[in-house]
Amino acid sequence: METWNISKKLKNDLLKKSANIEDNSRRILFILRNLGPQRFTNLVKYSNLSRSTVSKYLKLHTKNENIEQKLITDKNSNNQYQGYVITDKGIEKLGEGPLRLKDELLIINELKENVRRLEELIDFYKKINLEDPFIIHIIRIVSKIGDNFFELQQDRDLFLSVFYIFYNSILGQGALANKYWRFDKEGTQQFKGYKLSIDQFCKLFKVRKEAINYLARVKLIQNDFGFYLIKRKNNDFYFHEEDLLGTTTLRLIKDRLFDEIIILQEEISDLTFDLDLMSEEILEQLSEMGLIWSAIKYQFQLLLVNLIVKSAIDMGFLEIEREKLMEGIVQSKMLIASEEGQVLLESIEEGKVIEVNLNILTEVKV
Repeated sequence: METWNISKKLKNDLLKKSANIEDNSRRILFILRNLGPQRFTNLVKYSNLSRSTVSKYLKLHTKNENIEQKLITDKNSNNQYQGYVITDKGIEKLGEGPLRLKDELLIINELKENVRRLEELIDFYKKINLEDPFIIHIIRIVSKIGDNFFELQQDRDLFLSVFYIFYNSILGQGALANKYWRFDKEGTQQFKGYKLSIDQFCKLFKVRKEAINYLARVKLIQNDFGFYLIKRKNNDFYFHEEDLLGTTTLRLIKDRLFDEIIILQEEISDLTFDLDLMSEEILEQLSEMGLIWSAIKYQFQLLLVNLIVKSAIDMGFLEIEREKLMEGIVQSKMLIASEEGQVLLESIEEGKVIEVNLNILTEVKV
């Protein structure tokens, strides 16, 4: 078995998160899952725990078959050593529940303060008779955006733009979905009587189209705010990185890319880095969970391909597996089917800084 190669930035990000995990037992599993096989001395170094503490948990995990010792070959020096490796059972153990982080109390206090700062927005929604479940859902997401949101002018245009985004979200607001969705045929989900185009929305709420168009389709659709926009014909569909669809999608992408690192490092398979197949399989998982409905699957897959490429670059694939990644990028038919994907491809091929906004998906018109 060989060591893994990951980018320095990704390694630092993972170690920063690892140091914040309260449960020492799961911290060790997290390191082995994300950084690959490790010597005992490296586990002590990366976990910031004492030798005796690390030794105690290694014995416990070995007994429970969460980890095992194997002969590891250093890919750079070709030297061999005994190292610890997480097992499939250990991966399941790590994923049993959310990781409790030391800064959770700080996050909770920050959320409380942000909710207090949203009183004006809440009052506005109550005045337009927005139902409580809808308001709660909006506050839950917007409060996590933090200072970036409060730096915007807090006025009617902003509040209606946020409402437009949530009203036209892919999830359909969960609690209100059954009330507004109509199922015309079994297995077909239609937004009949629920979806509102931007023109309909502006007419209904007597707001300038220019304001909604700028805030809900440009300004708020940036990395700083976490919203994603998929344009399909004349309709807009949104989700947020902190809602159920967003967190699940980003986790599935990351997990799949980690699997690719293992496959490439261990030479388990001769298959190429197939972006289209990868995005299709993630899409099917989301569909089976009921998070994506059939009418928007194609456009969502186009967005998935862009996000997979962006995540792979962030994880250092251009440094550690450039040839494989480039092969997958060049062969992808889905990547060039969106305006953003075409710009992304051109930037990578020409070695330019990627400046395209990948939080937006605009399908190429044929």
